[in-house]
Amino acid sequence: MFYAKFFAKRFVAIVITLAAVIAISYIMMYCSPGGFMNTTQLASSLAPLAAQDPAAYQKLMEQFQLRYGLNLPLWHQVLLYEWHTFTLNFGNSMQNPTLSIMSQLKTALPISVILAFSSVVLSVVVGIPMGIIAAIKRNTWVDYLVTTLSMFGQAIPSFVLAVIFVLLFGVEWQNVLPVTGWGTVPEAVLPVVSLAAGNIGVVARYMRGSLIETMRQDFIRTAKAKGVKYWPLVLKHGVKNSLTALITVIGPQFAFSVVGAVWVENIFAIPGLGKVISTAFTNFDFPLAITAVFILGATIMLTNLAVDVIYAVMDPRVKLQ
Repeated sequence: MFYAKFFAKRFVAIVITLAAVIAISYIMMYCSPGGFMNTTQLASSLAPLAAQDPAAYQKLMEQFQLRYGLNLPLWHQVLLYEWHTFTLNFGNSMQNPTLSIMSQLKTALPISVILAFSSVVLSVVVGIPMGIIAAIKRNTWVDYLVTTLSMFGQAIPSFVLAVIFVLLFGVEWQNVLPVTGWGTVPEAVLPVVSLAAGNIGVVARYMRGSLIETMRQDFIRTAKAKGVKYWPLVLKHGVKNSLTALITVIGPQFAFSVVGAVWVENIFAIPGLGKVISTAFTNFDFPLAITAVFILGATIMLTNLAVDVIYAVMDPRVKLQ
């Protein structure tokens, strides 16, 4: 009963939040100057028709607006796109009227997910040992070095680091690592590191603080009094109990890494969700843009929900609330 109530409340909150995100995104696109039919490529191709046969051009515009509901009042358009999105009836994009949106996202979305997941794995593999070392060597030069590197990684946005990598490996250190493309391990190194740098800092600092706090607990003193040696005490008792709290940090990192991948993918020319979103918003492709926003928002919210559930399962003392 308790779990059913929890999931019901969270489901309602997710639906309301996604509806608000979709509405705001649509209204912002609608109010932006320009439009799909006014993009440079289409405008130049339709210019002769507009000059030679204004009536035919006007009829074409009316048919286009009717097909995508752009002739309706704004509130009606928002509700229409809300309904289509939540019923998973994404339809076809404006750029490719004969191609469904799901078929376009079928190849792009897995790339973004793999990129985000790889960056989270790297942040865990590197960040946890850094945090452990900093906690063990607390208030020494090692601790200060790890803390400084962590703050440095958090301070630089992933897209800025990506641009730096492109300048270094694309100009100064050519042929060391590729700066464009996707499909091989060398091509994934720079994008993954760009996304993981900030997360490594977060994991390291959180692990450090969590382990220091855990080592102050009474059960650690009891284990020490029973003669447990230092390293088993730290690794088996301290680190193990600190990792449970770390889930609250690692979980949302995946969702935000998917969002961060949007920028990184464009810089490294990766054919992922970032390219789809940038193209959709630039060309005022309403169906494709709203679908991409829906997927990103749903990813973040469902990941946070999964983190809450996993945290409660791993630590029975924590209740879902």
